[in-house]
Amino acid sequence: MTFKKSFARSLTHIIFQPDKAQKKFLNKYCSKIISKKILEIGSGKKVHERFIYSVADFFRQNNNEVVLSDINPDFGHKVIDITKSCPKGYDVIVCFSVLEHIFDYQRAIKNMYKALKRNAQVLVLVPAFYPLHDEPNDYWRFTEHSIRKLFSAFRKIKLDYYGKREFPSFYFIAATK
Repeated sequence: MTFKKSFARSLTHIIFQPDKAQKKFLNKYCSKIISKKILEIGSGKKVHERFIYSVADFFRQNNNEVVLSDINPDFGHKVIDITKSCPKGYDVIVCFSVLEHIFDYQRAIKNMYKALKRNAQVLVLVPAFYPLHDEPNDYWRFTEHSIRKLFSAFRKIKLDYYGKREFPSFYFIAATK
């Protein structure tokens, strides 16, 4: 990563605070998830962990079994292309800062739904107002209105935001099957 890209990334994280958003939602909605089978979609290589709070480490604190996955086999995790299929039988699927990088996000949401056990949850964090990143694979920004429609197959949806409602940086979705 060049100095220019590294500086821009650092500045973006300072301004938009994805680590604070992630911590807020994990602490508010996920601290009581205990002894569950959890799949993290898009675990990545975690080079940027000085900015991003480790989702897997958060869940492991509560005796959860966490499976890391990514589409890139070089990262050393279970290889899953969520647009093609997803292994079944999870209590929780976590998809933080990934959905905007999936071109066929509707198929990804359907496959996550199918992979969940009954009464299980998918936890999603997506940017609303955030600079382009990880180009050229940064495709989408979502609104609270599109999120409600996209997750309408779920019987219960909790939607929260980071920032001002009219100008959010991130949305958090907890959708129960």
